Amino acid sequence: MSKISNLAGNAILAKARAMGAGLLTDEDYTSLINCRNVNEVVSYLRTNTVYSQAQSLASTTSFSKSRTESEIRRFNYGRISKLASFEKAIGQKMNELVFLNYDISLILSCADRLSKNSISKFSLFAPEAYYKRSELNRIALESATNFNELYAALEGTRYQHILDIFKNTNSEFTITALENALYRYLCDYAEKSIKKEYSGDVSKELTKILMMKADFKMIESIYRMKKYFPKQPCNYETVFYSNFSAFSKDEILSLLSCTDTDAVFDIFKKSVYGKFVDESLKDNIEKCTHCAMQKINKKNLLFSTAPEVVMFSYIGILENETKNIVMITEGVDYSLSPEEISKFLVR
Repeated sequence: MSKISNLAGNAILAKARAMGAGLLTDEDYTSLINCRNVNEVVSYLRTNTVYSQAQSLASTTSFSKSRTESEIRRFNYGRISKLASFEKAIGQKMNELVFLNYDISLILSCADRLSKNSISKFSLFAPEAYYKRSELNRIALESATNFNELYAALEGTRYQHILDIFKNTNSEFTITALENALYRYLCDYAEKSIKKEYSGDVSKELTKILMMKADFKMIESIYRMKKYFPKQPCNYETVFYSNFSAFSKDEILSLLSCTDTDAVFDIFKKSVYGKFVDESLKDNIEKCTHCAMQKINKKNLLFSTAPEVVMFSYIGILENETKNIVMITEGVDYSLSPEEISKFLVR
């Protein structure tokens, strides 16, 4: 890497680690799950944490569950956007994956509400910096009420051809099928970007962390098929598979051939991710993969020297923190005990 690239990398590393200092601690989570109502949750966040910087949280004295969740999501999407924009400003390229991920979230959010009298939830908290970068026609997407209108709204973008499989073939259009197609595109784009922009250890570490997200999505997909549709064929067409994986071809074929969820979990446990897999969570695969991802991200945030790996690890932890706060807000609003709320958190 050039001297400029090294300086840029050091700046990203310092920025991501500095932002990481504002993540919630175990003590924060303990205090939050013991709050008695949503207003107490908000009060704690704006008094004791980096959420004091969220002006929308500081400007109101009474909060509903939905309002709190929206403001938390908006603030944290903004934090991620700032870090990605900083990476772009100093000439690096991985920020493109962050904004592509936002594109996918918007498309899926709009697709999910087709024929419904509601607005895309993603639009309620997406940062303004994202809309300045995106090639998507937000208004057209949000106005779509059927597949053809959704397809037309994507005209001229890189995403329209992805939907050709539903328009020009007999493939059934479902949210799951669309999600798989979009994330396969994202994984392919990520793999090509890493090969083009990076080399050596940085390339290897970046590949590992981005493969992790694809692999965990694949494990979840196969596990759900074996659990809920055991008699249906399980193959590359019926589950999420990106071809961007740390699993060997033989391991993937073995996963697809498993007769039950225990067999899937055993292969997962013996994989390169095995030391991060919690055996006690084998019956809750989403929490199992999310906990494993959290462990890997925390380790990378502290010890990795690859700038973009630290950036993506911070983003992963913050995305999980957002989900945790939403879960706490809902749990407190429904008067669940601290012990019950804690069961749903990934820490």
